[in-house]
This record gives sequence, structure tokens and C-alpha cells, in this order.
Amino acid sequence: MDFSTTIEKEMGSIDFGLVLPDTSRKREKLFLRSFTAADMYKLMKDVKLIDHLESKGFSDMKVEVDVDESYVHYLKLYYKDIDPDNLLLDLRLSESRFVPEKQFFEDEMIHTYDMIVIEWLSAQNPMHKFNADKPQLPGQKSPGLGILNFCFEMMYIVAREVIKDGFLDIPDHMHGAIMYSKKFKFFNPVHEGILRAIMRDLGGYSLADISWGIITQTIIEEYKNQPQAYAPSEQVFYVSERMREYFHSKKYTSVYNKYYRRKHYRFEYDEMVKRREVLLKKKNIVDL
Repeated sequence: MDFSTTIEKEMGSIDFGLVLPDTSRKREKLFLRSFTAADMYKLMKDVKLIDHLESKGFSDMKVEVDVDESYVHYLKLYYKDIDPDNLLLDLRLSESRFVPEKQFFEDEMIHTYDMIVIEWLSAQNPMHKFNADKPQLPGQKSPGLGILNFCFEMMYIVAREVIKDGFLDIPDHMHGAIMYSKKFKFFNPVHEGILRAIMRDLGGYSLADISWGIITQTIIEEYKNQPQAYAPSEQVFYVSERMREYFHSKKYTSVYNKYYRRKHYRFEYDEMVKRREVLLKKKNIVDL
């Protein structure tokens, strides 16, 4: 299965203050302290995100940016009216210093990175419902819009403009990690090797199947004959050269290759279906 195709299928305010000479721009809330709502709309237009959404029947789109008291920056895209029912994209970012553990490096230096943290990313299609071709994923409320690649391109441009090392996210679910894997890599090479080995061995299954396999403990690591757990950890979309050097270092590559080659998986699919049925009688899929 082509995971890039699967991924695209699955992905479901300005305060001008007082009107005084030369102060309106300063009082306006800016996304990541740099971009107005108009700037972000132009960027969405430049990366063809707006064109993509228009091809799906959405029109008259409006962008809203805001920042809260915790310095979380909000970017929201609506169609027709600024109304929660018309929300298409909800992106929330913060800025943070990332200090990894020394074990990941070949030297004894303390390495620090200036990152943009993805606090929340939701892209939902309010016009569509889930169906057999696009099943609901655990934790998912609405079908996606197929815009993840556009978001990645937009993220890259934003990170370069504000001079950051990259984006950081900690996906809650295995399917989220797979969806992000087109541009993101786990900072921990062990986790990256395991993820890629699962994608290699279970490529014939859908994203939803793999997600349920992890939840129901029916994806089995062959050597130990035990269920493979998913351990959420930092996944990074690197932008700067110094962060690129880490992911291309001998130590990262060596550890990654060791686990990618060693790990092999089988999927007890029929057992997953049984366990999923039992689980869904007890819990709502959105809460998983």
C-alpha cells in the first residue's frame, strides 16, 4: 500500500486595539509574532491550500489568528462565516526550547534547539461523513480534508521565516505518527526504526487497521512474540542545518538501521476485529 496516498485520504482573532497613528500594527495579534491573518491567507494561497479546498466546494474562506495568555498561537480557517460549524483548519502552535538527553549524541555537549511545537492540528470536512472507504480513526471526530502536505509546506516556510530549527509534535496515536512520517522523524532513532519496520511489514493494511492493531495489542513483534506498544515521543520536522546534521549523524543512522532491520511484525487481524468490537461496546471511538 502507498502510505502517502492513504495519509492524504485520512487527514480529517485579530485584535486591532485602538486606532492611533503607527500603533495599529503593533497592537494587532500576530501568528508566531510575525504573521497577520492576511499574511497567512496569502501563504495558504501560495502553497495551493486554498485552491485545494475550493476544488472540494468550499468558498469565501476566512482566516483568524490569535494568541492566548499561555502564548499558544491559533490559526483558524473557516468557509463562508467565522463560525465553529464552518471550521476547516485549526492549528495551534507554541515556541519552546528543546533540550534532548545526552544519550542521543556522540559528544558530551548539551544540545538545544529552538522549536515550534504543534499543540493541536485538526483539519475536518464538515460536509462529509465517515464511510467504508474513509473509516473513522480512533480519536477522530470528523473526516479529514487531505491537506496535510499543504500544511507541511506551509510549516516549512513559517519556520524558515521565524528562524527556528523545526517543528515538534508528540502524536497520541500510531496513525498520527504514520501520517506525520512523510516529513517528520522520531528524535529517538529506536522509535523511528520501529515505526518504519511496522510500515514496511504491514503495508498491505489500512491506516485504521494498524491503529486498531496497536490499541488491541494484535500487532506482534516476531522475535519476542509480544504485542508492539506505541510509546508517544517527540517527532520532528527539521528545518535548520544543525538539526539536519543530527538526523544524518552516524549514531542516529546506526541505531535506526539496527532496529529497522531487526524488527519484524505480524498482524493478528481476525483477533483485532474481535477485540475492536468488544472495545467499542464499552468506549466511544472519539475517546480512544
